[in-house]
Amino acid sequence: MKYTKQQIYATIDRASSLIPDRTRYLGQKLSALESIAHQLFNTEMVLTTNQERYLAAIMDGHLSTDALKQLEDWEVSWSTNHKIREQGDVISQYYLSQNGWFLTAAKQIQKSLKDPTAPAPEYGLYYRMVNNEYAEKVWESHTAEHRWKAGELVCCRHSAKIINFRYRIGIDVTKDPCMVIESGSRPISHASKHDKKRGGCRWVSINPIGTSYIYHVMEKDLKVYRAPKTKKRSKK
Repeated sequence: MKYTKQQIYATIDRASSLIPDRTRYLGQKLSALESIAHQLFNTEMVLTTNQERYLAAIMDGHLSTDALKQLEDWEVSWSTNHKIREQGDVISQYYLSQNGWFLTAAKQIQKSLKDPTAPAPEYGLYYRMVNNEYAEKVWESHTAEHRWKAGELVCCRHSAKIINFRYRIGIDVTKDPCMVIESGSRPISHASKHDKKRGGCRWVSINPIGTSYIYHVMEKDLKVYRAPKTKKRSKK
């Protein structure tokens, strides 16, 4: 057994003072830890392999010393730490656009950001929402240096994801010059790996030259516009 009886019950005691609501995510983890501890120390039932793994996951992660310290400081951190609030805003908008995972956390965060009287979002849900492979891709693209600047001439790659695009006669955004209007024109809504040369999933608004249309294209789906070379006439 990795943890002693004293360590487990010390974690339960400390967590109980910090997590009054057992219906929320961390409250459910605390209840599970209490149940496992009761079985381990007050019955003759031996823990299964899965129970042992779950116990370790709770003690090492969800209710570790560091996690409980962060939970203890969460209200202040949420109110004063600009990075935590910015990361919460960016990632929550991504998950709201997905309309699937972490909707509860995303809605809590947006409400807290917009309403100063609203409570801080639940720490356990926030932590899970911003610490996964999709959120990390979104955050990396958000914090990376902008690949395109306003005024640059670009065109779209053939596989580009384009918002607001409709086929219009005489316009080919994969060949015709388009001017960059704004980098970061919309909240990130797709998670893709950031590339140092091509960029990432940040949205960029573009305007095909000579039109009034505005499209939004992912950073990595744009490339520098190069005017086609004119053929030299052969001398007779």
